[in-house]
Amino acid sequence: MEITINLDLPGIIAQAVTAERLQPLVDKAIADALKSAINDATGYRSPFSEAIKTQLTDAMPHGLSIDDVAKFQHVLNHALQSAVHGANAASVNAALAKAVEGVVPDLPAVMKMSELLEIARDGFHKDKHEEFYALFEKSGSGYGHLYLHSDSKPGHGYGLDDGKYAAHYRLDFNGKGEVYALKLGGTQVTPASLPNVISRFDATMMGMYVGRTRIEVDMDEYDVRNAAEAQYD
Repeated sequence: MEITINLDLPGIIAQAVTAERLQPLVDKAIADALKSAINDATGYRSPFSEAIKTQLTDAMPHGLSIDDVAKFQHVLNHALQSAVHGANAASVNAALAKAVEGVVPDLPAVMKMSELLEIARDGFHKDKHEEFYALFEKSGSGYGHLYLHSDSKPGHGYGLDDGKYAAHYRLDFNGKGEVYALKLGGTQVTPASLPNVISRFDATMMGMYVGRTRIEVDMDEYDVRNAAEAQYD
């Protein structure tokens, strides 16, 4: 048995490649190409994305991380609202400027730990011959915890923790010196808390928390304890 099939291949091909049939395929190909090009140009690792990050970082105090804006703005807004409460229009600008300076003072981008301890001594109203509490713990990954208290033995220094959990001040920072958690005056600071910053020491700690300055570790654990002890020439 012989079966013969005659196909008009030129006609079939011509019909298959008509504009009506090809247009959806062309549209999809163009859309896919554009999507790929846009992702390459604006994706996470793209020059465009890096440029945006740089501009945002430059616009924020000392490279304040984008995810820290909320806590920074919350603290600042509270201060501004308190400053202008009951004020007339003529005094609003002056009140705002004063509030910003009081809550987040002008601080360097990086502050050495030794400098912070000097500010702590002054903030605790301790002269050279008086002691306060300072404990520095550093992990192998570079994360650090600095505990400070006006008394040399917070919580009477009982227990295996040496009284550190009774300390009224604690800075938690990563290997880059960026502070990610803060205990201020005995209160754990969060975006929902309303700290009342009144001293240079408190303001410095708050400035670190909101990202205006990082801490540079220029001391070891022994040096930190020694700096908190009575100083004699």
